Amino acid sequence: MAVNGFLELLRLVKQGNKHQQADDVNRWSGIAFEMQEQTFVIPLGEVNEVLYCPDLTSVPNAEPWVKGLANVRGQLLTVIDLSEYFAGPSIKLTRQHKLLCLRHEDHYIGFIVDQVLGLQHFHTTSFFAVNPQLKQDLQKYCHGYFKQKQVNWNVFLFSTLLKDFYQEAVI
Repeated sequence: MAVNGFLELLRLVKQGNKHQQADDVNRWSGIAFEMQEQTFVIPLGEVNEVLYCPDLTSVPNAEPWVKGLANVRGQLLTVIDLSEYFAGPSIKLTRQHKLLCLRHEDHYIGFIVDQVLGLQHFHTTSFFAVNPQLKQDLQKYCHGYFKQKQVNWNVFLFSTLLKDFYQEAVI
């Protein structure tokens, strides 16, 4: 009798693992952040780390949204204010602001965002191709959005933004 119960438990665990694998196939995860009172999510593979903003050394004659350079564990980090790049006026940094750090070619770049909201998981059926409510200047860098709990999570691709930076020879 006990053997039958144990075999039934093994069968249920195996069945549960199959459901978990099916759910993983239909799940998309990314790092969420807030900017200009809108929510975004970045594919996990695009971000290397999230940091508080370190002390910066200004760069003479740089664009106003290039906030400066920092030494992070012996590596030179270029820091860019993402909101200022898109919207204009600079804001005073607070502890709530974070840097989303990326590696691109030989460069290490940190983008200041208003707030990092952590890891978010979405079911692929909640994905939509175009968000008509997204600001026009951001649409080029956002490829669809997930709708979850009445919030639109725009999929922001830093890789597209960095291509534009290199074409403009900003970095």
